[in-house]
Amino acid sequence: MTKHPPNRRGISFEVGAQLEARDRLKNWYPAHIQEIDYEEGQVLIHFKRWNHRYDEWFCWDSPYLRPLEKIQLRKEGLHDEEGSFSPLLSILSLLIICFGAVSHLTELCFYR
Repeated sequence: MTKHPPNRRGISFEVGAQLEARDRLKNWYPAHIQEIDYEEGQVLIHFKRWNHRYDEWFCWDSPYLRPLEKIQLRKEGLHDEEGSFSPLLSILSLLIICFGAVSHLTELCFYR
C-alpha cells in the first residue's frame, strides 16, 4: 500500500523540490528532494554543495524538514506572512530608548 505525503505548507513533496533540512549536528542547510519512497513514507534529501555520500533519508513528516523560504526571510530581515512581530527589533528599540534616557539623565546630573 502506498502512502501519500502530508500536506505541509511550503514543502512540495516532489523530486527536485527545494527545502531546508537539519543535519546530524543540528545545523540547517539548503537541500532538495532527491528521491521519494512512497512505500516507506520517506524522502532522500541531498544537501546543496555537499557530496552525495551525505544524502540522508527522512520521514516526510520529520520536524527536520522545513520550507526554504525561511532562509531567505532571515537573510533579508523580512517577516513571514503569519505575523510581523520581531523580538530583535523590539529589544533594539528598548535599548535605544533606555540608553537615550540614561544619556539624557547623565547630562542633567553631571553637567550642571
